[in-house]
Amino acid sequence: MLTQDSVIKIYDRWGRFYDIIFKRIFSEGRNAGVELLNLKAGESLLEVGVGTGLSLPLYRRDARIVGIDISSKMLEKAQEKVHGLKLKNVKLKVMDAQAMEFPDNSFDCVTACYVVSAAPDPQKVVAEICRVCKPGGRIVFINHFKSQNPVLAKFEALTNGICRNFGWQTTLDLEPLIAENNLTIGVQERVNIFDYWRAVLCYKHSGK
Repeated sequence: MLTQDSVIKIYDRWGRFYDIIFKRIFSEGRNAGVELLNLKAGESLLEVGVGTGLSLPLYRRDARIVGIDISSKMLEKAQEKVHGLKLKNVKLKVMDAQAMEFPDNSFDCVTACYVVSAAPDPQKVVAEICRVCKPGGRIVFINHFKSQNPVLAKFEALTNGICRNFGWQTTLDLEPLIAENNLTIGVQERVNIFDYWRAVLCYKHSGK
């Protein structure tokens, strides 16, 4: 079972060599997410689970970027990128995505790259993302979600225990997360190796 402490320990260990393993593998998804987001000048963006900051150089520099992560070791690597690339529009902070410190309706848009299925309680993460996003705002998830193919879904269920040891789950279902948080899906794209992940653009209802 994933717990807050176990997630921190796993990703603190990953921080040392995360870029070496995952930079190229997940680059298509990051690029697709930035394109779907269509960030505009002057907008505020929250990246939840910013990790080592691989997405940060992709964002336009005339937008205001805040990145949070539960792992201080991952954020150390992200801060190196911010400093080295002189990303003066970026601020980073250690924070639990399940209980964010931001007020309601703080950001024009929010993105969560490969993080929702890594959280002990994905529903809490999505609920918090919706809370801090402004009404009518854009939310992009890049994640693996449970397959709609019964054979693949069964395989994912069988391998879920192993994957949890590495810090993520394979059985997260997208549709209930969307429905329970009153989101509308705009665009979905399959990304990365074997098209196994999805980049999903959602809109927060303006009345929320």
